[in-house]
Amino acid sequence: MEAIRRIVQEIKFICRVRSVQVSDTLSAFMARAVVLENATKFPLDKELNESDVQELIKMACERLCEEDSPPLETVKMQVALDAARLQEGELLEQQEQERERRESGLIAEVSDMRLKPGNDVEALTSLYRKIFNYLVVRAGLEPGADRPAEREIAAALESVFPRIGLKSFIQLTSEEKRAQLNEMAKIVMGIRLYNREVGKGGAGLDNIEEQVYNSVMDLKETLEVETAELNDVVMQYQETIVYCQLRAPAGVTPKALERWKDELANRRQYLSYLSSLQEDVIVSVRKVTNIRESFMNELDELQGLVGGRTSVPKEHVYPKFEQIATSWLLLVDELKIVEARIATLEELHSFRDSYVASLTPDHAVFQAAQLEGVHVHLGHRARPFGGIVDRRDGEQEGGGRGVDTIVHGQAQLLEAPRVEQRGQL
Repeated sequence: MEAIRRIVQEIKFICRVRSVQVSDTLSAFMARAVVLENATKFPLDKELNESDVQELIKMACERLCEEDSPPLETVKMQVALDAARLQEGELLEQQEQERERRESGLIAEVSDMRLKPGNDVEALTSLYRKIFNYLVVRAGLEPGADRPAEREIAAALESVFPRIGLKSFIQLTSEEKRAQLNEMAKIVMGIRLYNREVGKGGAGLDNIEEQVYNSVMDLKETLEVETAELNDVVMQYQETIVYCQLRAPAGVTPKALERWKDELANRRQYLSYLSSLQEDVIVSVRKVTNIRESFMNELDELQGLVGGRTSVPKEHVYPKFEQIATSWLLLVDELKIVEARIATLEELHSFRDSYVASLTPDHAVFQAAQLEGVHVHLGHRARPFGGIVDRRDGEQEGGGRGVDTIVHGQAQLLEAPRVEQRGQL
């Protein structure tokens, strides 16, 4: 382990001297790649000597310091995006753990309160203050930071749980107290949300239901546009590479073709991350839409129950307040997830133009491929002229020879293309 740490740190140092900043993760990734690609030089069953270590460091640094290198940018993108997704999950988990820790501490303070014999006014006042502080924290606020919101919470608390109920509350078990505090927090939150809706309160309560809806819909639209654009770019590379294999046009050197394959691999990797994000966001859109619709329906039902009445039986409205609060808190959680995915997309955007593309729509070979009418559909075998390719001898049903073309190099990305041609071969 110490030897690995030393290799990583030396790679980072040499790259920094060459004005190239790399992370520990990227350094380790590249060192591992060099070892795996040079198994005879660095056998896994043999301990590396000092000469081997220096050679490994040198080779890794050379790879990491390449300029305008699509393969290097593909590796960097993979490391950065995998790290971003991991950090996304860890950050949300840490936030949840911190919230639970604070709330559990406040619940413990409430549960551990004991009254002295007689009328212990001081202890009862302290207990009520602790309950109030718990409700403030459950509302996502720091005690003392938002006085208007705290006044609303205090008023709602007095309505839901008058001080006269403290002596009965103190007799409950710890689990019963926890359950009642949780129920109390949701009812208080629901009251504040209802008051916000009717224009009589809601201090400190952002319009989360609209924020998260607009954010997730904007993100969905952005991903749809970018995914469509990248699909077109990938198809352009595919068609041009297949055309080059079929026609071997003058002026296209093996080096140029290899560069195009590397660029295609990069764009396919970029597209795979876009597609993964898009799948996640589609799930979020569905969840946000359903929760938001439920939230607004519950508010409408509550307004119908309360209307202009001065008093309503609590058994009718308290469950509605709880439902409203539950939906709103779910939307708060979804907003955090959407914001984390926006941050991941921004990280991906840093690799959108990380090298100079050598194949563009105005390139002569690309335009020739378009005129030829070569089309590639990934995941299918070649079926030119409406026939079916026979793997055994290339003969197709309906007569004639089929074109069974697979682009070699980056095989995992160019696997089994299906080729269609409008023109004659």
